[in-house]
Amino acid sequence: MTEHSTLTNNYLEMLKNQPMFGAPLAGVSTPSFRKVVRLFSGGLLFTEMVSVEGLIRKGSGTMVFLRTNDCDMPLGVQLFGSRHESYADAVKVVLDTVTPAVIDINMGCPVKKVIKTGSGAAMLRDEENIEKVIRAAKSACGDVPLSIKIRLGWDEASINYNEIIRIAYEEGASAVTLHGRTKAEGFGGIVHYEMIADAKSRAKLPIIGNGDIVDMETYNNMLSTGVDGVMIGRGMMRQPWIFQALADGKDPDNYLDISRLKELIFTIMEYEMQNARGNRYLDVSKKYIVWLMKGLPAAASLRNSVYECRDRQQLDDMLENYFSSIKDIPTDPSSE
Repeated sequence: MTEHSTLTNNYLEMLKNQPMFGAPLAGVSTPSFRKVVRLFSGGLLFTEMVSVEGLIRKGSGTMVFLRTNDCDMPLGVQLFGSRHESYADAVKVVLDTVTPAVIDINMGCPVKKVIKTGSGAAMLRDEENIEKVIRAAKSACGDVPLSIKIRLGWDEASINYNEIIRIAYEEGASAVTLHGRTKAEGFGGIVHYEMIADAKSRAKLPIIGNGDIVDMETYNNMLSTGVDGVMIGRGMMRQPWIFQALADGKDPDNYLDISRLKELIFTIMEYEMQNARGNRYLDVSKKYIVWLMKGLPAAASLRNSVYECRDRQQLDDMLENYFSSIKDIPTDPSSE
């Protein structure tokens, strides 16, 4: 049996309390949306990805990503950046600003604008730099656990997840989140559960499984690999109640009735209004409304109506009229 550090044991304790984490999602994991997720989960959530270069400059456009709400904890902060020289100072800025439960380093994002800076999944091609990055970040973390999020490798010809997990362990990381695809696969194709199981069987630190967890079947598929916990991303984005549904042994589809869904939509708008300037919150709210209402009767035309609303009153009236016109029936997200 592997002897874990105190910080790793602290990470395992979080997983014991709630084995489902909410992933860091750019443009989604805001204080407002995290507050919505908190209605359904007491587990670890994350900020959006935060640039280490922006942190060391303390730019206002970066520091805004460290804003928290009154029910955020436990909250992790995810960092991205390719220069190991920047990590220690960036971590210090984080710790001077918030009290995170975890600091995480993104080494798996496949988005082009992140890749072109040498960050995210681009780091998978430079194991020596990964070692330096983890070492630098760890040197400043103090009593805060450090984790990394990776993919299986850059592409099929360069699978190296086991080597990176070994490096993470040797440099003092407390856990690794593994997305079950390569960078080249993006978010398409299948999740390679067999490789996640292989990683877990060899690892000397906790492994968090990630990739396409959207219902009980995919949740159980991931758990069958033996992982210590799971991280849910796009499933949370579309159905933030997924954590409570899975904990109850149910699929998130049809989990909320129409009246509860309506209540949640208006709650999201209120949370966004509290955290945005002027009427800008409406555009953000519309995005969430469209996601949450997918599967309701006439969803396609409803989506257009939502985006056409020019102000809050018009949006409220449209939603009230719509919900009063439909019966309290189960939703079917496969329908449009």
